[in-house]
Amino acid sequence: MPNEVLQKVGTQLSFADHATDFVGGATKTSIEVAGTDVQIDLTGLAAAAGRESAFFDFGATRARRYSILATLEFATAPVTGQVVNLYLAPTSNSVAANGNIQSIDGVDAAAPSGHSTLQELIDACMWIGSLVCSADATATVQNISGGTFSPPERYGILIVVNNTDDAIHSDAVECNIVFNPIVDEVQ
Repeated sequence: MPNEVLQKVGTQLSFADHATDFVGGATKTSIEVAGTDVQIDLTGLAAAAGRESAFFDFGATRARRYSILATLEFATAPVTGQVVNLYLAPTSNSVAANGNIQSIDGVDAAAPSGHSTLQELIDACMWIGSLVCSADATATVQNISGGTFSPPERYGILIVVNNTDDAIHSDAVECNIVFNPIVDEVQ
């Protein structure tokens, strides 16, 4: 019998305010499973504003592709079809503050933390997906798929840009973005 290359899900990267707000857990809106926590505080992220995650490591050996899932809660209902865009600032440098696109810091902070404008930063980064929102009011958590992407380098920083007309909720209890590695395995 010939071998087949099948796919399995590897160790998840979870982007949330793990330091303060995010609770995760076994609720119907939780998409987080056991994985690696990466700090990003999306609390009150305003319309047209951006946020950078902490520097993270995909691993010395990593999946070729990752799927993106997210849970978001807004302060008021966004317009159906508006998006939260996701970008990757890839780097091959293992030091969080060194070698980053537009000299961003590699810590959870408002974007941009470097020397550029937000538009210059996202123009220099790699677009990896859009989270298309629905017109759901506060207290409704939106579970959203953001597609798949292939990271070109071992390390990175996630850039989140809120392109809706509404701010994300004033606490980030329900806000979580995950990268699920799609691992090719010969069986």
